[in-house]
Amino acid sequence: MADVFVSYARGDQSLAERIAQHLIAAGFTAWWDSELLPHDSFASVIQQEIQAARAVLVIWSDGGTRSQWVRAEAEFARTEGKLIQAVVDACTIPLPFNQYQAADLRHWRGDTTDPQWRKVLASVAHFANGAATGSAASQKSSIPPQKARAKRTLPRGRPVLALAAAAVLALAAGGGVLWWHSQRLPARGIRIAVQPFGTIGDTPMLRDFAEGLSNSLQDVLTKDQLQTLSQTEAGSLKGDDVASRSEALGVGLLFSGTVQAKGPDLDVSMRLDDPVQHATLWTAEMSQSAAQADQLQARVGALTVAVLNCSAQGLAPRVGLSDAALQAFLHACELSETGNHGLAGIPSAYAMLDAMRQAVREAPDFAAAHSVLAKHLAFVATFGLLDQTASLRDEARREARRALELNPEDPDGFVALGLLTPPLEYARRERIYRQALAVNPSWSHANGFLGNVMMDVGRVRYAVTLYERAASTNPQSVDWSPESAEAMIRVGQTEEADRELAQLAQLWPDDALDWSFQLESLIAQKRWGDALKLLNRSDDFGASITPQWVAQQRALLRALQSGDPAERNSLRRSLLASSGSDPEDAIDSLGLLGFRDDALSIAEQMRIDGSQEDSTTFLFDADTAPLRDDPRFMAVAARFGLVDYWQRTGHWPDFCNTPGLPYDCSQEAAKLAPQQARR
Repeated sequence: MADVFVSYARGDQSLAERIAQHLIAAGFTAWWDSELLPHDSFASVIQQEIQAARAVLVIWSDGGTRSQWVRAEAEFARTEGKLIQAVVDACTIPLPFNQYQAADLRHWRGDTTDPQWRKVLASVAHFANGAATGSAASQKSSIPPQKARAKRTLPRGRPVLALAAAAVLALAAGGGVLWWHSQRLPARGIRIAVQPFGTIGDTPMLRDFAEGLSNSLQDVLTKDQLQTLSQTEAGSLKGDDVASRSEALGVGLLFSGTVQAKGPDLDVSMRLDDPVQHATLWTAEMSQSAAQADQLQARVGALTVAVLNCSAQGLAPRVGLSDAALQAFLHACELSETGNHGLAGIPSAYAMLDAMRQAVREAPDFAAAHSVLAKHLAFVATFGLLDQTASLRDEARREARRALELNPEDPDGFVALGLLTPPLEYARRERIYRQALAVNPSWSHANGFLGNVMMDVGRVRYAVTLYERAASTNPQSVDWSPESAEAMIRVGQTEEADRELAQLAQLWPDDALDWSFQLESLIAQKRWGDALKLLNRSDDFGASITPQWVAQQRALLRALQSGDPAERNSLRRSLLASSGSDPEDAIDSLGLLGFRDDALSIAEQMRIDGSQEDSTTFLFDADTAPLRDDPRFMAVAARFGLVDYWQRTGHWPDFCNTPGLPYDCSQEAAKLAPQQARR
């Protein structure tokens, strides 16, 4: 299976080969008819390759527009939702393909930094990362949930949706941006109109689904506190006077879409327009089994709100961005959402960052373009997904400072600086995120990241509140809702957490983090058998769950279930032997097994260097509760700088108020003061 099928006319052979070779050099796999034998001789081979390819790059030229094969291949790609287009001469792209964005490669001579070529790469990366591949471009893919959870310094979006019948997210023309303007626009209206979704085909099921989808999207936008037009008024926006009617009603954004059945699946196409300027700003397509229509509705709403939330500052009525700038900004936000904020893999991370840099170039004086780029640069750098981490962090710092120069009240500018702060500098991180909240108390990532700090310092109950605020802007997404559930688990609210996680699992069955939190809840409830059953689902998540981690968890759960001392001691020896490579996992497991002295000994010897790798959240999970019951735990906490934070702020962790705790936290901390001074 190739990442991209290259479609071209015979006269463009040399150019097509050069394009294919550059795609391969960028880390993708490409298929093209290098022998240029007649299409009809190899029709079956071509059909197999184009069907299997994740994306189809159509090279439009004068010859291509006249080629029945190029048109046929383009139509196949369009209907399958995997079309990417490039123009290589002064041709006119034929209908209906001229409605979709096309990269302008007329002057491209192989320069890998050319903005138009980067658009092609970004589109290919978007599709290539829709499913797991073995190509060099995707070998370093998602972070295992157990490791992402341990770091707790970044937002976690859903794993990238697989390009399969179960759930397909295919952005038309590799990003959905259709029509570009360069002029600066007047302030657009503040209201959003959701027009009734149309249907291709006329069946009661399609009509009911389209109506339900319109209602669902209207509800989601309203719950997100966006000003929407009534459905009756929205339905009246049609015909030649849409622009004038929209302007009169204060409508700045217009949602519309269509629904059609394709075999057992339902396909939803949606678009976001500026009705006054007659510009399409964003389009997307989603497909799912008709039997899961409710899930599809939720996915459409979650994606839409995620993109709107990300681009909220650009969509503000008085910002006055050009359509080109706003389109670039929306495209960057969409790549962030569908590419799991860059965690889906190397090509996805590069594509996302390139799109964000393009948004900065289109709007160099727009603070939010700089701050969103800064936030994601810091995000990617923290996980070490890309080479030159230091330079990424330097760029993130520059962009954050530029954003705050342009707008001292840009919340994401502060969020980016918080992400760049070493994790053990709790007070500084807290102060930065509170600066963002002072600007906008409802800002999702500011609440969520402050929640991360509170989890790191053991103030888990307060973290629950912060995560709930973060999740409230898009409760059907998995950006912050699972975090709220995990915090509930840690404060003993497992029933409520289980309900939340079960609802999310229905909407996002392919989300590994949601699954891992479900597992954490069962372990916290000591439901070893149920946890073992859930662990059997690990294969559903591919490379994001390592076989080694699954084997360790299975051995742990079996030992806990059996209660056999010999089995526990055997596992103890194994954990002690492996503790050097994964001390946090060893501490968690030994704590659960009842080997508190061993767990504390490892914690007392953990390497702490003040880097981004340092983490303290494991000290406050359910597995390590036995450690917190021991006064020696305070010495461990002091090694991570936690005792100093607690004493300076006067905000002690939740466990210090646990009834029956056999020691007083402040007294034990005072005993450590001379030791702290000697250090």
